[in-house]
Amino acid sequence: MPNHELSYRSNLLKSAKAVIHVSVLLIWMFATGILFGPTFFVCAEDEKSVLFISSYSESFVSVPDQITGIRSVFDEQKIKLEIEYMDTKRLDTPENKEVFYQSLKFKLAQLPPYDAVIVGDDNALQFALDHQAELFSQIPIVFLGVNDETRARQAAADPYITGIIERISIKETLEIARVFTPRATKVVGIADETLTGQGNRQQFKSLRQSFPELTFSTLNTPNYSFDELGTELEKLGDDTILLFLDMNPDKTGAYMEFEKAAAFLNQHTQIPVYRASVGGVGYGLIGGKMVDYQALGKTAAELVSDILAGTPVASIPMVEETPYFYIFDYELIKHYQIPDHLIPTDAVLINKTEHPLDKYRNLIWATAIIVSFLTLVTLLLIYDNLKRRSIQKALVASNAKLTATYKEMETVEGTLRRQYEVMAEHDREVGELNQKFELAIEGTNSAVWEVDLTSKTVSFAGDCSRIINRILSNHCHVHYWMDVVLEASHRERLITEVSNYLQGKSALINIQVLTAGPDTQQKWLLIRGKGIKSADGNFCKLHGILLDNTKFKLQEEQIRHLARHDFLTQLPNRMSFLVQLEKELAAGHTGAVLLLDIDNFKSVNDTLGHLFGDQLLKLIACRLQSIADENMMVGRLGGDEFLILITNKCHQADIEAYANKILSAFDEAFRLDNREVFVSISMGISCYPYDSSAMDQLIMNADTAMYEVKNRGKNHYMYYHQELKKAMSRKIEIEAMLRAALKSDGFKLVYQPQVDLDSGQISGFEALLRFKESRLGPDQFIPVAEETGLISEIGRWVIREAVAQIARWRNQGLAEKPVAINFSNRQLRDKEYVGYIITLLHQHQVAPRFIEIEITESILMENDGQTKEFLKGLKDAGLAVALDDFGTGYSSLNCLTYLPVNKIKLDKSISDQFLQGNRIKVIESLILLAHSLNLKIMAEGIEEWDKVAVLKNSDCDGIQGYVFSKPLEPAEIAVIYNHNLLTKPPQ
Repeated sequence: MPNHELSYRSNLLKSAKAVIHVSVLLIWMFATGILFGPTFFVCAEDEKSVLFISSYSESFVSVPDQITGIRSVFDEQKIKLEIEYMDTKRLDTPENKEVFYQSLKFKLAQLPPYDAVIVGDDNALQFALDHQAELFSQIPIVFLGVNDETRARQAAADPYITGIIERISIKETLEIARVFTPRATKVVGIADETLTGQGNRQQFKSLRQSFPELTFSTLNTPNYSFDELGTELEKLGDDTILLFLDMNPDKTGAYMEFEKAAAFLNQHTQIPVYRASVGGVGYGLIGGKMVDYQALGKTAAELVSDILAGTPVASIPMVEETPYFYIFDYELIKHYQIPDHLIPTDAVLINKTEHPLDKYRNLIWATAIIVSFLTLVTLLLIYDNLKRRSIQKALVASNAKLTATYKEMETVEGTLRRQYEVMAEHDREVGELNQKFELAIEGTNSAVWEVDLTSKTVSFAGDCSRIINRILSNHCHVHYWMDVVLEASHRERLITEVSNYLQGKSALINIQVLTAGPDTQQKWLLIRGKGIKSADGNFCKLHGILLDNTKFKLQEEQIRHLARHDFLTQLPNRMSFLVQLEKELAAGHTGAVLLLDIDNFKSVNDTLGHLFGDQLLKLIACRLQSIADENMMVGRLGGDEFLILITNKCHQADIEAYANKILSAFDEAFRLDNREVFVSISMGISCYPYDSSAMDQLIMNADTAMYEVKNRGKNHYMYYHQELKKAMSRKIEIEAMLRAALKSDGFKLVYQPQVDLDSGQISGFEALLRFKESRLGPDQFIPVAEETGLISEIGRWVIREAVAQIARWRNQGLAEKPVAINFSNRQLRDKEYVGYIITLLHQHQVAPRFIEIEITESILMENDGQTKEFLKGLKDAGLAVALDDFGTGYSSLNCLTYLPVNKIKLDKSISDQFLQGNRIKVIESLILLAHSLNLKIMAEGIEEWDKVAVLKNSDCDGIQGYVFSKPLEPAEIAVIYNHNLLTKPPQ
């Protein structure tokens, strides 16, 4: 009986099963082939591909069982399995791992990607973790046979990795060893320093607490040569349990095959050698509880199958239950006088004699099936013979058909003759095409060239001399042609280009070169081509086309110029300016950015036309360019804005000298179309690196300073400073508050009563805008709203809320009274404002006379036609109009005769100045004048009672001011709505 009887029985059983399976398969294939024909087997199915990376070699004891388990699943599901071996048990070195990495990397680059990867044992898992990002990115990885639990759990935390941990059954093996050897007092484990060995040793040492009666120690193989190890083993007595974990290599680097290692241990020990992992039983090891690597491989394959079916890897937990089975060498059981009743009932025993019928039962069944199959084949052959005779009769009939076919072939011969005539016609057409080719070469000013790499000669098809402006033979030495035709540096470029192509560094020859000679006669040539290889695989000839590319080269230069310069002024554009500024900043130089804007340029375009404006911009650009020097670069930003870069200057006096020089350039008028035009400019200056080292920030700073110049009267320059930034930041902050208030109902209206001096009753109210959550005053946020254009949207909100409030007071039983709304000049842009008011009045059923629009005298400074149209729209709609802040503007009293105004409101400054002493006559005259024009007059900002008496005696119609009430909330207004404020002002 061979040493490994278990392997023999297992192989015999597998062979018998295989024979049965093959027999059934052959019978099925043969029958279906006869009945349905060969097309039955044609199918198209997507085949999945999985890579298995083993830490060991193909011959290592656990690997075949792992592969068998994997294939048992994959073969049924038609999943293709490919295997790579790291062989780290024999060669656990960085060099071996690097060679394996390079080999696998090359294969993966050449082959289609795998659908999943299985890694066997610790080294393979570590390899997958080390190279996951490069080799297995987003590819599912399933590990098996991993002994290092820490590494396994770290790997399983990755969303693309799961697997089965391998806990070798050391504890169960030691427990059965204690049963077999009850007198044992110590246990010795043989281990090594491989990754698997380290994991096994860790598990071995962790069992000390489970066996407190035993003393644990380890024989570490790398600390001994195999001879020294044998000497140590021979010292072990009957009180020792010897456990074989791992033992390769020894300290000399020698490697011992597994079966030899088992025999070695048997030779040098007088006690049983136990094993908790696969192998060695039948070669000298008594056995133990071992990992079922075939079941382990099957489980890993089932995990991969689930993943390929769509189950996310991250949802599959790591399998922590390892399949085991007991196995013992029965001969050694008897040798060491171990009673049979101590052996576990489900244990596999090798080297134990079996009855022949039991031993060969499957083989007998397989033989019976084969005999049955052969009988069936015989019957099918008889059937096939009968079918062949039928076919023979059909062949006789086919012979007659062949005779008829021969006659048809004679007819085909005539057809072939006609086809020959067609081919001759095609030859004639090819000749015509050659002529057309020559015409095309001549028409495109090009020539076809060919270089013989052996003789180093070049030949041209076409008039090459016309292209290069030189008379040369169309067949000459290639270096002679380059020396005569090309400029020296471009000869070297062409040689380098051809060399790179011949060395495989480029896909084709493609280069533009310059001809030799005077500048006016030089041409740009485009040379393109490829090579022809001989039978030995080397290039023998080069051929291609030579094209006069001079015109395209000039166009390319023109396009490059246009991309970097402003089309109108030919100054460097914004992109070129920023490139130069970036160089200055990168070099750490000092200087300044000036942003220049033409004052009132819009009026030039509006009055003289855009063509005139464009011509003026050209003259301005020429004048700026005329004062530029090596430290001053002029560029156009766009519109009427120019950028100026002052370089290599760090003192303010130097920069101011340039600024004054630029301002002085505009003292003289510009003459255009017999017309003199005087132009002024506003400039903002931002210095680098003091203000900023960021290009966009420098330009933004200069722009901020420039706008401050415009706000202060224009025609000057200003340096950027932090206060400007703070003011701009405050404007931005207020703008954000305005936008937020519009979006989230952050505004409210308060109402200040207007008192009729005859009755003392409240005649109306002025609606005043406030923030709900901020004490920021209108004098601060209204200018920002006007500047940003938000005033139109805010104005609509105010009128909407005021009309709604009139309706709410009415619904509370209070009589409707007029509400005055302030109107900003900037709201003239809202063309639909009047229509919007009319719509609101209809919605809330409020009469137009209860809305009074307050305008200021400054509205008369706006577009006169647009203002009159707006005021006419208010009047036509039935809305009242009041002239607010009267006496503070520049309007004449004459405007009151034609403006559709119902009321004028005297500004507080007028009342303060003239309501005292002899000046009262001025107020009385204004009131008399207003009444003569049928206008109501109201004094606002009144805070003292003595002024109330003076105004009442002067026949003023009404008063608005703190003397009666501050602006109040709508609920507070409702309390005093019908009070006589002359006799009972609010508290």
